[in-house]
Amino acid sequence: MQLRFDPALKGDATLLAEFLATSEWPFHYERRVDANWVRARLESGFFGDDARAFWIRGEADEPLGLGRIFDLSDMTPLLDLRIATRSRGRGIGTLALRGLTLWLFSEYPGAGRLGGYTRVDNLAMRRVFEKCGFQLEAQHRKAWRVEGGEPLDAVCYAILREEAEAL
Repeated sequence: MQLRFDPALKGDATLLAEFLATSEWPFHYERRVDANWVRARLESGFFGDDARAFWIRGEADEPLGLGRIFDLSDMTPLLDLRIATRSRGRGIGTLALRGLTLWLFSEYPGAGRLGGYTRVDNLAMRRVFEKCGFQLEAQHRKAWRVEGGEPLDAVCYAILREEAEAL
C-alpha cells in the first residue's frame, strides 16, 4: 500500500474534529475527544508552531490516520501517531512511521534523532517502533496517566538519523 502525507492545516478544524471524534484512542489519556478538544489544541499551536501534523491517506481521500511531529526545535523531536479504528491492523502504522521518519530527517537536517512514547501495554505500537528500527531507550515507571485508573509505565523508543538512513 502506498501512503501519502498531506499537511493538516488550521483550516482543517472540522475534519480534525470529525476524524478524532469518530475513533477511540485506547492508549491515550483521553480515549475520546470532541470538537472542543480539537479547537483548544488548534488555538494552543498543538498542530502548528513547533509541530507539523499530517493526514495519512491511502488511495482514497479519507484519512487513515494522523501523524504529528512536535518539539521540532528540540534535539529530539517527538511523534504522536493515531491510526483510525477502521484502519488498524493493516500495516498502516508501520508505513506511516517510516514516512514520518523520512520526512523529519529530510526536512530538518539538524535533527539527529526522533523519539516517541507509548504505554507499556500498547503492544501494537511497540511492535511498529521495533519494525521501523526504533530502539527501546527507557521505561518510566507509573509515568503514563490513565483516565479513571492507576498510572501505567511509559516506554520511550527512538531512532538516530544514521540508523534511519541505513534502513
